Amino acid sequence: MTTLIAFTGSTRSASFHTRLINSLPAYAPEGTSIALFDLSEVPFYNQDLEGEALPDAVIAMRAAVAEADGIVIAAPEYNGSYSALTKNTIDWLSRPMGQGVLREKKVMVISATPGPGAGARVTEQIVGLLGFFGNTVVGTVNVATIHEKMSADADVVTDSALADQLRTALAAF
Repeated sequence: MTTLIAFTGSTRSASFHTRLINSLPAYAPEGTSIALFDLSEVPFYNQDLEGEALPDAVIAMRAAVAEADGIVIAAPEYNGSYSALTKNTIDWLSRPMGQGVLREKKVMVISATPGPGAGARVTEQIVGLLGFFGNTVVGTVNVATIHEKMSADADVVTDSALADQLRTALAAF
């Protein structure tokens, strides 16, 4: 059994990134489970909270990643970069420096946009950052015009090429 933990870098209720994460089980190989971790209770990284003051949400997030075989990060593009929520998640998971649960995990990175850019800048930046922690990026999925590739009323990918990309990236775990 392969267990993946997934994070979305958006808290927007109709986030395409969350919807993509929710669609992933349909494309995962048999024997793979994918759980979306809710980041809404995770505070901004503050080194003063390390140690005995570590928030429960951070303890839970780190435990989920430690137990997982891999991580899926779905990161929206905000102003040419990834969201603060995405960076905050990486910051908490990479600490303490050199010992964080993120270190050397397999990771898949997804970025989607309603526009033509497909989030390519975001995946490039995150892949570069993950290299610092010794991660293996097993796949990147960049999606332009995402609003045309998902059902309007369900977390279902309607574009066969996108479905194939997701299937291929998930199989790489």
